[in-house]
Amino acid sequence: MPNDTRTGAAILLDVLNDLGVETIFGHTGGAVIPIHVEINKRLRAGTPVPRFVLCRQEGGAGHAAEGYARAGGRVGVALATSGPGATNLITPIADAYKDSLPTLFITGQVPSRAIGTDAFQEVDTVGLTRPISKHNYLVKDVADLEWVLREAHALAMHGRPGPVVVDICKDVQLAALETANVPRVRHRESVAFDPKRADAILDALARAERPVVKAGGGVIHANAALALQRFAERFDVPVTTTFNALGALPFELVYNLGMPGMHGTIPANYALRDADFILALGGRFDDRVAVRGFAAGKRIAHVDIDPSEIDKTIATDLNLVATLDEFLAHALASGRSARHPEWMTRIGEWRPRMMPPYGRSEYIKPQAAIEVISELTGGEATLVTGVGQHQMWSAQYYRFRRPRQWISSGGLGTMGFGLPAAVGAWYGDPTHPVVLIDGDGSFQMNIQELGTVVANRIPLKMFVLNNSFLGMVRQWEDMMDDGHHYETCLARTTECDPDCIDLDQSCRRQIPNLTGLKYVYPRLKTLRLRDPATLHADIAAVLAEPGPVLVDVWIDKAENVIPMIRPGHSLEQMIES
Repeated sequence: MPNDTRTGAAILLDVLNDLGVETIFGHTGGAVIPIHVEINKRLRAGTPVPRFVLCRQEGGAGHAAEGYARAGGRVGVALATSGPGATNLITPIADAYKDSLPTLFITGQVPSRAIGTDAFQEVDTVGLTRPISKHNYLVKDVADLEWVLREAHALAMHGRPGPVVVDICKDVQLAALETANVPRVRHRESVAFDPKRADAILDALARAERPVVKAGGGVIHANAALALQRFAERFDVPVTTTFNALGALPFELVYNLGMPGMHGTIPANYALRDADFILALGGRFDDRVAVRGFAAGKRIAHVDIDPSEIDKTIATDLNLVATLDEFLAHALASGRSARHPEWMTRIGEWRPRMMPPYGRSEYIKPQAAIEVISELTGGEATLVTGVGQHQMWSAQYYRFRRPRQWISSGGLGTMGFGLPAAVGAWYGDPTHPVVLIDGDGSFQMNIQELGTVVANRIPLKMFVLNNSFLGMVRQWEDMMDDGHHYETCLARTTECDPDCIDLDQSCRRQIPNLTGLKYVYPRLKTLRLRDPATLHADIAAVLAEPGPVLVDVWIDKAENVIPMIRPGHSLEQMIES
């Protein structure tokens, strides 16, 4: 790699090439023009350069980088300009931080001499992102750029993954490198694997009468899904896979109980309720899973790569700081095993209730639509969602079969995540079909990324479960706030009665008319599904289409997500129907 007369912009692209970065999601702007000029020069010269995917808004680019990281298991990269470009990345950065996604966010900054002068489009990106990133940098000297980029990329993947932010002044991008600075010496002792602690956990697991494993997203990040399956079989222990771990175990595996928590499956929550020993692997004790009284009367063990998670919210009896692949490899090589026949018999009696039954009506049931999509894709599609009721129905009714196929916003719960994340997921893993299941409220929050879809001819199949409501908020208001859902109705206009809070199935005012988007976005096919009788054939036809398709699915407006554990309630108080 030549090191003379290179500009900062050239150095950035050289480093990204050398690190194997294939795709950058982003938007342009004044403070990153030198980078885009360098990309264009290399394209014209036929020189290798990462593919730049122009998203329609920086927030969309950030979520696309997240989708890429989730589906592909590699660092997702987003690029934006200074000021509003950087602030539009705040939500994706926070989202990636909550879900521990390996992402690199590169932002432009005003020239170094202008920092602190309140210059045009200047914001303190480092200050803004410090609490929501794994680490961040402000580069004011071109001599520091290469080592910063290499360290940032490594940090995003190392240990517990997470977002890293690199803010680069515009004059650094233009400056020619004379002599590069050597990397800063950073050293932090890694925690050595403790076999005695590991064996104590395994012994407790074997002795327990009713053990349960609570597997978290760390299983996916560690590429330890197959080892987890073998572990469950060796120790004869049921496994709940948290929201971020869906797909870690195939649906049909007898040890798989699905997702626990507020909208978790009945067998998962029953098992956690009745367990005498819970082993958490690679996941925090989220408040929607570790509900009131979660640990009462139980022994708790926790294995996690991040020492800060140990005893943070739930006190443990046994714990180990280690990577999951290391712990599971130790367990499988230890020669230990266990049998829990009575407990597994009870688990087997609960497993048929993993997907709760639902009724039939003249309107399409959202659960039925997801079951059909699951059947027709063989449970193998990369499934992306926004946030809301549709997200929980997808988690409940899609029969996941492989890791990295579930792409959804967990810890932050970001509406608008779905569409841009589906774009990123397709680039991250184009070998599987990508299906987006979204809600009409969540879909509209980043609807502009349809432009990215059609411009790049990305063959997404997009199903919007349309109930003309912000459905999850409406459900909570109906169940806990006397049905006062004035602001959650997406069909409301100034012509409506000002005090109307009715849930009227016949009121289907379309704002926007999703089927009309085919006239706005060329090569986008659209259709509307309303008839439950033709649902299977209609969805099969959509999935057979070669290009992008947007499907407006009119669902039962009154449908709620069940089971549910209300905030502040316990596993024993789960609403089952």
